[in-house]
Amino acid sequence: MHGHGSGGPKDVWTHNVEATASLLIAFGTLITTCSAQGLFTPSTASRWILEYLVPFQLPIFYFCLGFLYQRYRTTRTPRAWGQNLRRELALMGIPFAAFTVLVLLTNSAVGAKPPLSVADLLRALFIEPVIPVGYFYTCLIIYAITPTVKSRRNASGLLFAAVAAKAAIVALASLPATAEMATRLPYAVTSVAENWIWVAGGMAMALYRGLPLVRGSEKAWALGALWVATSVIAFYAGWTGETSHAVLDALGVLWATSLFSTVFRSGRQNRFYGFVTRYTMAIWLFHGICLALYFHLWKVAGISITAAPWMAAAGAALVCYGMPVLIMAALSRLGKAGIIVYPARYLPPAPATMLRKTPH
Repeated sequence: MHGHGSGGPKDVWTHNVEATASLLIAFGTLITTCSAQGLFTPSTASRWILEYLVPFQLPIFYFCLGFLYQRYRTTRTPRAWGQNLRRELALMGIPFAAFTVLVLLTNSAVGAKPPLSVADLLRALFIEPVIPVGYFYTCLIIYAITPTVKSRRNASGLLFAAVAAKAAIVALASLPATAEMATRLPYAVTSVAENWIWVAGGMAMALYRGLPLVRGSEKAWALGALWVATSVIAFYAGWTGETSHAVLDALGVLWATSLFSTVFRSGRQNRFYGFVTRYTMAIWLFHGICLALYFHLWKVAGISITAAPWMAAAGAALVCYGMPVLIMAALSRLGKAGIIVYPARYLPPAPATMLRKTPH
């Protein structure tokens, strides 16, 4: 999605699973926003979606990032490591900075917090990123501490370290004696500890050539049925703690990547994903801004959205998915303006010294 690898037919599944994750993340925001606006009362199904289905979509991005990073990059030398980090500073730093400003500017326009001010901008850029760009902030730190692996022993060591970090942050957040301390940890610490495991898992899968994990979509859907059953049980039992979410997120990532790597094993693309994958980042980055401005316009116009809730909700859905596509199409026609969303489309290719000659 971000241009981490040169890409090829075998990588179609990664682009498609990321596109699906982006659509579901936007759907979660749509449900939350419409509910907050009083368009509907949260149902059991919507609470389950927000509690279990949406949360493991972001880990999918981290997993695919690790998979493509290991598959196409080699950063075992100081030179290659430095080249990769400099390139990622551009690939991730440009949308991170641009959308930090856009989110704060939107907050100022609609009266939300944090607004655009020097103090809030500096805090968002260096201490606590705003939604949805914390992903870029976290990835840059993970890149800085994670060279590509060259052997199964390396991969096992990386996975062990990532699992230990995940277990530590889950324990800190779960235990009554340390839960408050966990909330005071810097964003950089908690986010890396929570998400490093997904990057490490993707790297290990690329090295082991472990995907597709199952042969046949029926088996992949059986894994999905297991996730659904487990999440429903957890939902009704009230198991909403850090430990249960960590387990369900891991099972969800395993299901999604297994399903897509199986279904798209041939590398052939279909029309739906051929279109959606061109706008994965745009939908993810713009949908929250578009929804905030949409509902603000209703307020400015003095129209009660609760008088026509279904019309307002339908309009919100169109704005959530349609406006990012239109904005991206416009940016693509304005010189290099699209660089704020897809820097890889405008920057020079990665140096050969940091590219793996034979992808895993």
